Amino acid sequence: EGHFVVLADEAKDSDKSVSFLCSNPEVNELAKKYNFDVLSTKTERTRAGAPSRVEPKRPIAIPIAVKADDLDAEEDEGVAEVDEPASVEGYGEAEKEEDYKEAEVEEEETTEEDAPYGTELDESGNPVYDEEEEDLAGRPITSALPPADFQAITASAKTRGMTDVVKSGTGQHVKINQKDKKPVKIETRVKKDDIQSVWGSPAQAGRGSTDNIWSDISKPRMSKKNRGFAFNYKGGIKKSIGILSLVSIVVLALVVYLTTGSARIEIKPKSQELSTQLKITMSPNFSSVDNSFNRIPGQLFTISQSASDEFTSTAEKDAVQKARGIITIYNEYSTSPQPLVATTRFEYLKNGVVSEFVFRTLQSVIVPGMKVENGVITPGRINVDVIADKAGQDYNIPSSDFGVVAWRERGDTARYEKIYGKSADSMRGGILGKAKVVSEFDYNNAKENLAAKVTNNTSEALKKQSAGLELLTNIEPQIDSIESTAKTDDAADTFTMTVNGSITTMGYKKEDLMELIAAHVEKTNGLMIVPDKLELSYKDVTIDPAKNTLEAVVVIGGQAYAKIDQADITANLMGKNEIQIKNYLGSIQNIDSAKVTLSPFWVKKIPRNDKKIDLLLTY
Repeated sequence: EGHFVVLADEAKDSDKSVSFLCSNPEVNELAKKYNFDVLSTKTERTRAGAPSRVEPKRPIAIPIAVKADDLDAEEDEGVAEVDEPASVEGYGEAEKEEDYKEAEVEEEETTEEDAPYGTELDESGNPVYDEEEEDLAGRPITSALPPADFQAITASAKTRGMTDVVKSGTGQHVKINQKDKKPVKIETRVKKDDIQSVWGSPAQAGRGSTDNIWSDISKPRMSKKNRGFAFNYKGGIKKSIGILSLVSIVVLALVVYLTTGSARIEIKPKSQELSTQLKITMSPNFSSVDNSFNRIPGQLFTISQSASDEFTSTAEKDAVQKARGIITIYNEYSTSPQPLVATTRFEYLKNGVVSEFVFRTLQSVIVPGMKVENGVITPGRINVDVIADKAGQDYNIPSSDFGVVAWRERGDTARYEKIYGKSADSMRGGILGKAKVVSEFDYNNAKENLAAKVTNNTSEALKKQSAGLELLTNIEPQIDSIESTAKTDDAADTFTMTVNGSITTMGYKKEDLMELIAAHVEKTNGLMIVPDKLELSYKDVTIDPAKNTLEAVVVIGGQAYAKIDQADITANLMGKNEIQIKNYLGSIQNIDSAKVTLSPFWVKKIPRNDKKIDLLLTY
């Protein structure tokens, strides 16, 4: 009955139906008990008076007894499935004889083909089968079925793996008739189930149960070598792979445990406030830092800038004022200088024509003589301030040519044409009555605006030229000159002012200055510096352009720190645990505080490899 339990479970799992054709009533009862289809044999139908055809609606699944040679190749059981539903009928003598002849023809055709692979052959080439098989309990197997009812047909070589359905009897044949009278195609489906699910466990085989439905089926024979391969090889491989994987994981974990540890140590040294001064000298004449004389290399920068703009006068008053301006006097008359006394009259030539507007020189001048080189004449020239002969706005004339009135009146045409004057700007300031004047506010406001432009332009130019160098921060551009077309209280609707400025300073490398300061602080205080923690200012800056040197006093403030020997601390901390770390770091007087981080979490000591130790100083 245990076999029916296994068969029922397998049929349910595989979604298959099973039909039994058996003359043993006990087997049929067990089949019905487990809901299998039971087909009647010819004898049973005659007894029951039921000659009708029995046609199962579902395919027949027939257990196959696989020989030992076939099991070596397949490693699993074979199940033969019939493609089309078969029916077993009661036959008349004529039908029996006809079917019997058909079976004989099929058997003759089968014997002409090759036997299944691995089948033992006799001298004539015919397959030889064991005369006697044993059941799973080791007892001889004999057919329990009536030979007159049905017998197993030997399969052809084409259906390898299905050599026997039941053990051969007296030579009669199974009467399996298809509806269409065509040969039935049988396919073998190899299932990779445990072989004991088909044959039953050894324990069940040894019980000697009379209900064993496989008692008439030949037990497959298998050599010990093949049996061991079939049942143990795959399991052994899986087991070996599992053990190897476990060992690899353990080894990898051990390697990670031993090699991935690291330590991060953060130490804050004790600090002290600085208050000291250092006099330094910079010059492009120095090639390197000199701690003995506090000298560092430098680069001299001299930058000049100018700014000019026109401004509007905002004040207004009654005034009588003469126009003023500047005339440039040219001498193309002689190579000898030409003296002119103060108040010399120059008349305005409007489009080359004499006008009534006369201007007088405010000081005596000597006009240089002309120069002749290779036939080229270069006139001598000099600038002179002039003032209008009369007051009034009419004298505020634009730039033009001027001639000396005395030489025109004398008829000295040669001197009049060769010694002349020209103005680059217009005459300004002529007033007669109420007029706009330049107030003090107007003048100072113009000067401040232009001075700011000069300072900004100078600083921008200095930054571009000194890229990569540090500059002394307290050096500002200086104003060199201020030029204006009108001064305070001068009558003018507008005036133009020009401011000229320049800066001279020295650029240096920050690390060079820090080297001097570090040596000075260590020498005087026994401390080390951190550049970002210093506060520097400069005083008494002196530049000597002739010597290309800059001298200044550096005022040093901020924080300095106790000296820490990082290499020594790293070496002494190797391999120490938590308590040892605390004791060692606590014994160093220059340490204000410390923090040690070990990673990963399982690391309990500082590694002995200094490359895995990261010691940082914090401030």
